Amino acid sequence: MNLDTTIIKSSEISSAQLLNWFESEAPEKRHVVYVWSENTVEAAQIDLFQQLSKALSAKELTFVLVSEQLTYEDLPESIFLCPTLEEAYDLIEMEAIQRDLGI
Repeated sequence: MNLDTTIIKSSEISSAQLLNWFESEAPEKRHVVYVWSENTVEAAQIDLFQQLSKALSAKELTFVLVSEQLTYEDLPESIFLCPTLEEAYDLIEMEAIQRDLGI
C-alpha cells in the first residue's frame, strides 16, 4: 500500500504553525505524522491537534502524534498516539484498510 505521508517534527514547526501549514500548504492527499519531542502538551495544543485530526478525517486521511514522552492519558481518544514512526505507519495503514472496507 502506498502511503502518502508527511512527517513533521515539533522542533521544526510549532503546533500553532501546524494548523496554518495544513490549511494553506498541505497537499490534498497526505496523512500527517507529527513527531512531538516535548514532555507535556497544553490544552491549546490538544485543541489544535483535534482540529487537525478532524479536518484530515473528513478527507479520509489520518493524523498521528508520535511521542515516547506522552501517554494515552495526556490526550483525548480522538487523537491517535504512537510511540514510534513504525507504529504510526501501521496505524495509518490499518485506518486506510478500515475505510476501504467501510468499517
